[in-house]
Amino acid sequence: MALNKLIGGDCGGNNSLVQLSNIINRDASQQLSQSDRLVAEFLNQTSHGPETFNMKALLNNVPDVEKTKSYGSTQLPMAQQTSMIPQSSMMAAGPSSSFMPMPSMMRPMPMSHGPMFRPQTSSNVQIQYIDEAELQTSADVKQKAQEYVNSVKEDDEVAYNQFMSFMKKISAGELNLSEPESEQRKLNNEKFVEEMTEKYKDEWAKLSNVDDYWSSEAANGIAEEYAFAEGNVMLENKSALELGKEKLKMGDIPGAVLCFEAAAQQQPDSAEAWFLLGTTQAENEQDPMAITALKKSLELDPRQLEAYITLAAAYTNENMPKYAYTTLANWLKASPKYSDTFPNDVDIKTMPLKELETYVTSLYLKAVQLNPTQIDPDIQNALGVIFNINSEYDKAVDCFKTALMVSSDNAKLWNRLGATLANSDRSEEAVDAYHQALNLEPGFIRARYNVGITCMNLGAHKQAAEHFLVALNQQTKASTLNPNTANKDNSSSTIWTTLRMVCSFMGEHDVAKLVDERNLTELNRFFEMDV
Repeated sequence: MALNKLIGGDCGGNNSLVQLSNIINRDASQQLSQSDRLVAEFLNQTSHGPETFNMKALLNNVPDVEKTKSYGSTQLPMAQQTSMIPQSSMMAAGPSSSFMPMPSMMRPMPMSHGPMFRPQTSSNVQIQYIDEAELQTSADVKQKAQEYVNSVKEDDEVAYNQFMSFMKKISAGELNLSEPESEQRKLNNEKFVEEMTEKYKDEWAKLSNVDDYWSSEAANGIAEEYAFAEGNVMLENKSALELGKEKLKMGDIPGAVLCFEAAAQQQPDSAEAWFLLGTTQAENEQDPMAITALKKSLELDPRQLEAYITLAAAYTNENMPKYAYTTLANWLKASPKYSDTFPNDVDIKTMPLKELETYVTSLYLKAVQLNPTQIDPDIQNALGVIFNINSEYDKAVDCFKTALMVSSDNAKLWNRLGATLANSDRSEEAVDAYHQALNLEPGFIRARYNVGITCMNLGAHKQAAEHFLVALNQQTKASTLNPNTANKDNSSSTIWTTLRMVCSFMGEHDVAKLVDERNLTELNRFFEMDV
């Protein structure tokens, strides 16, 4: 290119740079210093300036190179044979604040046999490999080498001319590099964006509204479809629904769950089977499964008023207040006595949480005022759940006590009263309420678990552990009805986690290991449980 013309000599003569330096040395020779004169003398002794690459010398030596060629091994250039680790990094250093995994934790990086980055070449020259059979005479090699040199020279000239032509067009204003994209390209881009927006609109809606997603049922582990136990022997019993009711009266909550699961599979359109399954799972300390079953029950029959209250309580336990308020509002809408209090032109699903809380509370207070002299346990029960959600425990206690004045045989009401008393730091009263619930339903696992929590808060750790073990033993009994899944653990992870915490409080770290192993047999032996 142009630079080659500036520094390269013609036929091995002095190039332009050397000629220019000679002129300067001649004209300024009278004013040179001692060091400058030494430089001038050196330049005068050099008859030739820097020359371009001498291809002829290389061609003359080609036969000698062929004689010394070796085969069968590949040697790295010297630059590649040296260590790739800087010497400074190989020096001994003190402790580092950065975490460095141990050798056993390090995974070997696969080494590439080629360059990690392949440079782009601007030359259009096609590299051709010469077969060894063609290397018969040095004349052939010289000819092919000369052809290669000529092709590079021609390519070099063409590239230079093209570059200069391009620059002239820019300077003349014939080319505008900042020219906006064409209208057709804009239309294509807009069409592409529209297609992608339409295709992924649901996913984009989830990402654009993070709060709604993380408060959704899916994010809180609530399944759309109920997961039935595998190998349930109750499926062969055509009277599974009635048998489940009998077990529920006997206090066998886990056994009743299996019977109601079988009934729901035998009669998938039975709202009663799904309702009993949902309410029993709630008592079994399995709220996520209870929610799925109760929702299915209400889809089949929206008139099941008790299902709304139980579902709202389950949502409250899972810390999903918006769903709880919505469910309680739907209870009013479905109730023949109070449906008129619910406006039909209001969409509660779009309300923010605080606004929804205020709105639903006002609806229930209005419902209470319709019959101020008559106690409706369902209204009081629902109000108690509402006041629990917003942590107004004293008001919730009054509502549950009022409901129990006319429904003293309702174990669920006693349990909710006990939980509310415990939340308001009235643990001794809470224990009495729990015992009332257990007297009515000895197999009420949730009430048993709540007693253990209250004992733990009172510092009675051994008694708390005993209550937790009773609950776990009750849940494990269900495996006797299901031999095919005898080795499957369907017990509550929440109860196991709380039991381990109690063992740690007691200082029984070896026993805590048994909890980690879920070794119920050894735990019963340690706490002397009569199973």
